[in-house]
Amino acid sequence: IMCIIMDETIRVSMSRHQTPINLYHLSDDGFIDAADSIIRREVIQCFETIHPSHPDVPTIGFRCAFCKNAAHRAPYSSFRPRSLKTIYRDFLRFKSNHFAQCVHIPEDIRGRVALVHVRRERARQGRQIIGSSTRGGGNKAWWVTSAKKVGLEDRRDGLGIVITRGDGIRD
Repeated sequence: IMCIIMDETIRVSMSRHQTPINLYHLSDDGFIDAADSIIRREVIQCFETIHPSHPDVPTIGFRCAFCKNAAHRAPYSSFRPRSLKTIYRDFLRFKSNHFAQCVHIPEDIRGRVALVHVRRERARQGRQIIGSSTRGGGNKAWWVTSAKKVGLEDRRDGLGIVITRGDGIRD
């Protein structure tokens, strides 16, 4: 199983699944931070992994698409959330520990993410002048909702995430 985030979708291709699974939706706008959306769409891939104590049911992990085959990778190049609720937290760790240090991520992607941050900071400063406040980040609950929409769900034993769409993996 391999989910590849390209352009506007995550594509899952594997022998067990005939239909691609898309994690990114146009409806994400307004729910997910624009910088996070770029990273989610263009940098992260999901992949199938085996939990050592339960090899019979593969789980889903996420990794950097640009350094997955590199001999030397920056820290936190992959992560395996224990549940849908921890995808966002683990993503933030990926973003701060890996995205910032990975030399394999193209500069154009880094530039677009940086531009979002600059625009957000300028908007925040403008609001502070008139006495308003602004909040960064995205809607954490939407990450769970969007994962469910594409057929991801928590394993019943609490040991990760599985694909359950169509003829997908069941726990």
